[in-house]
Amino acid sequence: MADLPPTAEQLRRLKNTVMGAGYRLSQLAQSGELQPGASTELASITRDLNEAAGRLERLLATLQRDR
Repeated sequence: MADLPPTAEQLRRLKNTVMGAGYRLSQLAQSGELQPGASTELASITRDLNEAAGRLERLLATLQRDR
């Protein structure tokens, strides 16, 4: 990957952080260690984070294309 401008690099790192948080929350939701309501809420948060990561990915693609 070509070097990104500092702002785009920050966005890329934040996207990766959001993706990582979503993954970890998904693992917790599926662990069976939480009450069903908590697992459902974590799954909902996971979906929101995955959507946000996708939006960041599209934004980064736009920034790359416009360079």
